[in-house]
Order: sequence, then C-alpha cells, then structure tokens
Amino acid sequence: MTRRFSALSTLLLTLVMGGCAGAPSQPGGPRVKGGLPDLPGEETVTVEAAGDANVIPGNRLNTHDQALSMAQRAAVEKAVGVLVQGQMVVSQAKLVEDQVFSKTAGYLKAWDILSEEEHDGLYTVKIRARVRLGDVRKDLDGLGMLIKTKKVGNPRVMILVDEKVDGKPSESRTVEAGLAKALLDRGYKVVDADQLAEIREKAGTVKAALGDEAQAAELGKRFGAEVALVGTVNAKRFTMTAVPGAGDSAGLGADMVSYRGRLNLKAVKTSSGQVALADSREGAGMDLQEEGAAIRCLAQLAEAAGNELAEKLAPALWESAEVQVEVTGVNDFVALQTLMGGLRGADGVRNVNTRSFAGGVASFDVELSGGNAQTLAAQLEGRHKPSLEIKEVAAYRIVAALATAAGGQ
Repeated sequence: MTRRFSALSTLLLTLVMGGCAGAPSQPGGPRVKGGLPDLPGEETVTVEAAGDANVIPGNRLNTHDQALSMAQRAAVEKAVGVLVQGQMVVSQAKLVEDQVFSKTAGYLKAWDILSEEEHDGLYTVKIRARVRLGDVRKDLDGLGMLIKTKKVGNPRVMILVDEKVDGKPSESRTVEAGLAKALLDRGYKVVDADQLAEIREKAGTVKAALGDEAQAAELGKRFGAEVALVGTVNAKRFTMTAVPGAGDSAGLGADMVSYRGRLNLKAVKTSSGQVALADSREGAGMDLQEEGAAIRCLAQLAEAAGNELAEKLAPALWESAEVQVEVTGVNDFVALQTLMGGLRGADGVRNVNTRSFAGGVASFDVELSGGNAQTLAAQLEGRHKPSLEIKEVAAYRIVAALATAAGGQ
C-alpha cells in the first residue's frame, strides 16, 4: 500500500513540474522486441521507464517482479502524461489511481528489460515499453479528463493584432485571419473582425494590442468575449549577404524576396485581466514579389501560433479559471459568511474573495484549480447550504439567488 501511494506521489510531482511524456511511435524510433505489430489505425507510444523495489532477502525473483511491475506502471504514467496536463491529474488523483493505473497490464502491448541493478538495498529495473495509447485515451476521456474546447464553454475570443510590414501598418490582417481560422477549427467562437473596424484606431485599442492587459480585458468585455487575444507582429525584408565568388549562380533562391517577422501574443481573460497564455515566435516567407513574401511570412507565423494556441488555450482556461459569482438576496453579514463557506467547500475551488456586498447583492471572485462556471454551478445548485437558484451561467460568470429569496426554502 505504501509503495502504491509513494509511486502516485512521484507521478504527480513529475507531471506538475512539466511532465515526462514519450513521443508517439515512429518507424525510425526505438523499437520494442516482441509483441504483435500495430494494427492499422492503432495508436501506441513507446517510452522508457524505471521501477524500484526494496530487496527481499533470499527472494530475488519476487524482488525482480515487484520492480518490473513498478516500471510498467511508470510507463503507463508517462502515457497519461502524453494526454493530460499534470494539474488535471493532481486534481483527480484518486480517480486516475482507481480507474487507470490499476489496469497497467492491460495497457502494455510489449516491453523489453533494458537493465537491472541493485544498490543500497534497492533493486531497479529499466524497461522500454509500447503502450496502447488509444486505450489510455479512451479511458481518460470516459473519466472526462481530456480537455476539450466544449469543456470550457466554447469561449468567445476577440483577436486584435497590430500588424506591420517594414514598420508600416498592414491592411491585410493576415495574422488575425490565420489565428481566427485555427481557433474556429477547434471549436472556439471568434468576434467578427468587422465589428472591430470602427475602434481599431482608438487609443485604447492600440494600447490593448501593444499589451495593456486591462485595456484588452475591457475591450473583450465590450464585444462579449471571454478571452482577448492581443499582440504585435512586424515583418521586415531580409537581405542576404552575397557570398564572395558566388557570381550570379548563388542558388535557386537568388531571385526570391525574403521576409522575416516576429509575432508576440497574449491571451487575456476578460473576467480578471489575467494572462492565461503567452506566445512569442519568429518566422519567414519567400516569394518573387515583396508583397507575396511578406504575406507568406505573416501567414506562416499565424498558422504556427494559431495551432499551438488552439491546443493550449482550453487547458489553460480550464486549469486556472476565475469565475465571478453574483448572488442576490444576501440580506446580512451572517448570510454572506455562510455563502462564502458554501463556495469554498465546492470541489476545485482554490480561493474565494468578496468583490462587493451592498443592497442585498454579493459579488465574489472564485479562483478554480480546474473547471469553469458550468462545473461550479452544477455543484452549487441544491448541493450547498444555503441553497442557490442559478439564474445565469456564462463561461466565467454565474448569477444566482438565495433559494429562500427566490421562493425556495
């Protein structure tokens, strides 16, 4: 029993510190001897892992088997790390332990023992294993642990990028369009660019694009967005230095125009003004014409950044959400304290701060370790005293009334 929970603690620490995930099996990658070949469409991952066991005097075979079992479990833990961010595993530790790690043997397709050694009373076995990643994915999804855009309420995103080419404003809006496409393809909602046209040149809009988080949050709220994706990009013509002696045959790209650019982005939560995610990258593009090269550069930056943001934004919002809860019918300080206790007792709530309390209306900022307004509302309605009647739920906002004030108890 002690070894079981010790291993779980090690996994949680590893994942929180950044995880250790293998890469999906590739034809040229490390191979595992034995085992059936992968079927068409079968998803596996090859990882290396080690397991330890205390040496049992006079029973080397049992010692070996225990260390091997821990190594096999560690291999499955790495497969879980491929699919799920560490904080989600921490928040659902018992569920993962009971429903996933208890079935280690079923996830392993084959394994090789790479080394075995005994040192200071500890026996260590290192293996290379092929894990049925598809089966792990299916079980994690069944537990609701694979973060998808719909789990954070299909958040609405406002995109505002100060786009320049050679230091001058660009009218192409190539980066905004590319980012919007990547987010829409993953299920996010995006504020129509035409809605932003009339405010683009205003001082507040420019400040938001340049990184003012408070301005970005305010603009996002104005357009009904939960996230404001703001940033800057500048693409500049790049002149290659001639190689002495190369003559006119410097290569196939001698007649091409090259542009290089840098894109900086922030995803700001409009509910709090906090930065959920940031991205900075460089890119390049080539074409026979200056305009074409610049657009290719901007498009390459937008595609790369958009795909990564679309992948990471939903988990970032899920794991660091702040929900505003407004409750009416809070008639005295005792009711306020009772309500705060109910909020703090909900699963996944990290902290609760009172934003305001006046006229029977209390407003709270609720910090979650995982989830969003929908998951919090589902817990609050009818599950905590005093009972709440949920009136309105947005991605990061809940409006409710004490049930007694709404004709309840």
